[in-house]
Formats: sequence, structure tokens, C-alpha cells
Amino acid sequence: MSDIFHQGELEVQQKTGEVLTATSNSRIISDTIPNRVDSFIDDQTMAIVSSIDDTNNIWVSVLSGKTGFTTVLHPNVISFDRTKILSTQSDIFYKNIKEKKEFGSLFIELSTRRRFRINGTAKIDKKTIEVLIQESYANCPKYIQQRVLNLPNHFEPLNTAIRKGITLNPSIKDWIKQADTFFIGSKSNDNKLDASHRGGNKGFIEITANTLKIPDYKGNSMYNTLGNIHQTSKAGILFIDFEKGNTLQLTGTSSILFDQNSNNDSLKTGGTGRYLLFTAKEWIITKNHHQINWKFLSNSPFNPSNEKS
Repeated sequence: MSDIFHQGELEVQQKTGEVLTATSNSRIISDTIPNRVDSFIDDQTMAIVSSIDDTNNIWVSVLSGKTGFTTVLHPNVISFDRTKILSTQSDIFYKNIKEKKEFGSLFIELSTRRRFRINGTAKIDKKTIEVLIQESYANCPKYIQQRVLNLPNHFEPLNTAIRKGITLNPSIKDWIKQADTFFIGSKSNDNKLDASHRGGNKGFIEITANTLKIPDYKGNSMYNTLGNIHQTSKAGILFIDFEKGNTLQLTGTSSILFDQNSNNDSLKTGGTGRYLLFTAKEWIITKNHHQINWKFLSNSPFNPSNEKS
């Protein structure tokens, strides 16, 4: 499967003993969008996207807009209509994608727990962002907290305020500790980008100084994110304030902690004994990033417990 998985993914699959499962699951990966997924993409009002800045750091962003702001133009081309995007276009994503074409994305519908990943290369102009697909596939609904999207009847102009920094202050740490959802971007040695979802019960992320310790739960065994990190260590993370429309973006470096097999570690990781360590180098907080909010309904029934035994 060397034509599907790069060396980093293969090495993590071998380390975890999941090569056969990964090989079987790799059949879902394509460079086109299946017919049955067209309508799902076209109906979305939110997309998670990853991009690379001019210093090769990874940033993860959320784009939100009116229904139809994303369109499948061709089985291997999708388009974003910038005139229908309602989130701020001051997001670092727009600057990054003008300079570097690598693009990772995740279309996720929190109410139904459906998600679909699309990675490729993008070109941007004043009205559109067009993506040539190199890789697309569905993910399972595990660890997604169910939320219902609320769209305002009328969209006011955004009064966006952006702050940047390096050190994670107490308010940022509290935001992270209270989070039940985040999104992570990673890249391979050849700069192919990815965007993925991570979720758990509130408190599942531990923080020491600028480093986040995140349990890595059981997934599809392909290890696209961890395989990228095993190769390059670069990563970006996005937290969304689902009630206020604010975002927290982090960029930094990551590593994988294997074989943590104490009783508490087994409980926290759902039996994998694995953690992702992410050290933030820079952060961006955007107030009033978008006007869409979500009503929380329920935690995923697959979430492992964070409580110590």
C-alpha cells in the first residue's frame, strides 16, 4: 500500500499492530467524491480547513457560510463561493492559501455526526476558492459531540477583533480545559495537508505550560494525522467557542507518546495507551469570527472517561 500510505503512516501502523486493518480500510480513500456525498458537501454551512504559512507552520481555520457556499463542480473538484462565506475573511487562511496551494479540509455535520475529508491543492481569487482533490474519504462518527446549528435570521457585519501571542495565559488554558472538541491539521514530508476532528468529554485535554497532552482514542487504524506528525512534527489546532462565535488557533509542534499502560492511562486513552503531545508556539484569538452558533445536545457515547480510577 505504498501508493496509498506514506512512510510515516506505515511506521505508526506497524508500531500499533494495525497494518492489516489499515490496509482494509484504505479502500475508502479516493481522489474523487462519490455520488452519494455530493449533496452532503453542497448542503454544508461549515468547513474546517488547514493551510501553511510562509514559515511552514500549520494553521487550522473554520469557514462558515450560507448553504451552497461549497459546491462539487466535478468528482475531483470542489469550490467555495467567497461571496457566500459569512465568517471573517481576515482569517490567516486567506493569506496562507494565496502563497501556498496545499489544502486540507474536513466537512463535518455535528447534528448527524457525519464527516468527510478532502485534501488537495487550491487556487484562490476574489470570488472563489477552487480545490483539486488528491484524497477524499469518510470518517466514522465516533467522538463527535452532537450539536444543532443555529443560523441567525439576519447577518450583521462582523465586528471582528484579533489578538495574537506566544504564551498560553490562564484564560486560554481554561478555554482548552473546558473544550470537548477541537480540530487538528498536519502535513507529510511532501507538504500534503490534512484536517481532522478530535473529541472527548470536557477535561480530556491536560495542559502543562504550553504543552497539551491529548489522549489518542481508537480510530480507523490508518493514522493519517499521527503518521504525518511522525514524519514532520508540525501541527495546528483549532478550538471553536460554539456559543459565542470566537476561535482559538494554535500552531506548533507535536510528538506521539506510545505505550502508556498504567490503569489511569488505559482509562483516559480508551485502552490505546497513546497520547498526542502538542506544544504551542503561537496563538491567534479571533473574537466574532462568525455569527453561527450551536446548541449542545449530547456527548458521543464512544467517549472514554477522563476520571482517575
